[in-house]
Amino acid sequence: MTYQLITTSSALAAFCAQAASAEVLAVDTEFVRQTTLYPKLGLIQLFDGKQLVLVDPLAIDDWSSLQQLFANPSVCKVVHSCNEDLEALATKSLLPILPLIDTQLAAELAGWGGSQGYAKLVQRVCAVELDKSESRTDWIARPLSVLQLDYAAKDVEHLLDVYQALKAELVAKDQYELLLAEGEHLIARRSFGLPLSFRHLELKNSNLLTPRELAILRELVIWRQDYAQQHDMALGFIFKDHHLLDIAKRRPGSLESMFNIPELPGREVRRHGKTVLALIEQAKALPLEQCPQPFYHTDVFAGFKEELQRITDAIKAAAKASGIPAEFIAVRRQSTEYFNWCWRVSDEDRAQLPVPEFLRGWRRNILLKHLPVPAHIQSLI
Repeated sequence: MTYQLITTSSALAAFCAQAASAEVLAVDTEFVRQTTLYPKLGLIQLFDGKQLVLVDPLAIDDWSSLQQLFANPSVCKVVHSCNEDLEALATKSLLPILPLIDTQLAAELAGWGGSQGYAKLVQRVCAVELDKSESRTDWIARPLSVLQLDYAAKDVEHLLDVYQALKAELVAKDQYELLLAEGEHLIARRSFGLPLSFRHLELKNSNLLTPRELAILRELVIWRQDYAQQHDMALGFIFKDHHLLDIAKRRPGSLESMFNIPELPGREVRRHGKTVLALIEQAKALPLEQCPQPFYHTDVFAGFKEELQRITDAIKAAAKASGIPAEFIAVRRQSTEYFNWCWRVSDEDRAQLPVPEFLRGWRRNILLKHLPVPAHIQSLI
């Protein structure tokens, strides 16, 4: 298939004017994200069923036409595994994108399997084998080669065929509207992130720490996020999650003690050690009652594994009752979010948190009759 490389805002506006009359628009992005907090957008691929264009974001200075197209309610936007694409497009203020269909989720809902890759879906629907050799290329370097451009074009060339095949199945099962609702949810959830002072709850095994250790971890997570945003640096290139957990558990009082923590990068200790030590002392000075607890309402708390199992059982029951695959209803992150909201924050702090995804939109209607609802949150539901 032929394509056009767009390097001017006027050419982009011309394509968007044409695509505004289309029923559906295939969307993909190429970006680089190795050491930075935010993805570096290198290319946007668009296909309206008639014209396929590759938009060079390094050359465009007016995004208004694409913003309008992405927000146009009469044009359905189709993306495969869209979460990282949405992050990349957000760097150019190109959200919201509605209506939105994620073909990976569509395949999940249709019963084709979870976490299906695009190439596998294209092979199934179109009997075409895609070449993925350029997936790790440098999309920021210029000029882009013909090989890179051809690869990028193929990433949307068959996306509408995949979409139409999945849509037919989901319409027949009366589940297409549910897929559209999930697209709305994917956009809306970007406004429901945890406040920074509660991000430590998201770290694996943080529930194993004592109140004092949690206070230290909280300060470390806040500092790391602030530093990452100021320097556009990936979190793991400052300290990885398990490094912060080790520091919180060991509470080093000197640089020498920090250097003795196994696997803690010496370069980062030299760079950030004094700041980290100051944060530890700050957390250690807090009155114990101001430190976060591992769990609250412990008099009726069955235990970490037990409560998570109850949530898992509820998801399975909801899936059986609704005919919706359990993996489409919930992922581990959502279960953990609900668990944390119920058990890992005080009643006062809970008011500062977003309502869990289990209790918003279509998931609420499906899950609420099955979810375990502790007495201390019943009035909030």
